[in-house]
Amino acid sequence: MIRNLYDAVYNNLIGGGAYLRIIKGCIFTVLVFVLAVAVACLFAAGLTFLRTAQNMLVQRIGVAITFLTKGTPLYLALLLWYYTFLGSMHRGGLLISVLVFGIYGGGHLTDILARAVNKETARRSTAVNRRARREFFSALLPFVTEQSLFEIKRLLCILLQMSSLAGLVGVNDVTKVLLSNGLQNSAPFFALGCGVIFYLVLQLLLEALFAWIGKVLTGEEEE
Repeated sequence: MIRNLYDAVYNNLIGGGAYLRIIKGCIFTVLVFVLAVAVACLFAAGLTFLRTAQNMLVQRIGVAITFLTKGTPLYLALLLWYYTFLGSMHRGGLLISVLVFGIYGGGHLTDILARAVNKETARRSTAVNRRARREFFSALLPFVTEQSLFEIKRLLCILLQMSSLAGLVGVNDVTKVLLSNGLQNSAPFFALGCGVIFYLVLQLLLEALFAWIGKVLTGEEEE
């Protein structure tokens, strides 16, 4: 049994340059997630501005865009973008993954932020709301973001899990690399189990990051 376990570890994680492929896969996984989060934040900032505008037409445009971006299944969106837009480009799969995950996450993040903005607006006077609208990106948006850290953390945890689909469009992320190693060495369950552990570690790091952010902003540990 010990020998079989050693062989599984060596063949899937070390031998034949497997460890180099896994390191590169980990880098691609983190890169896709971090860039997607950046795109999501930028996209959500602009979309939240539309969703909370006084003009009803502008609001409805924002709502329609939000519905489209968060309602399209990620699996189908990845394949659609890959086969019709950017798949033939160098690193096209990487760019597609960042954009698709970022836009999807941005749609859901917009829901969180727009709801927080509307709740905050309802508490304030008309004069204060006019000033807040003029300082939307510099004051109001950062404030409601701080108030919504728990919901944002949950969204990012889900987005991190969803990023394991990047291999569908040719990104050699850690999931694709481990699965390839596992199939090659007839040990797919072991390889995929290692992938689960990797994502669990990233989830713990994400939880720790938000706990630290919450403590810095509020002076209290987030539950």
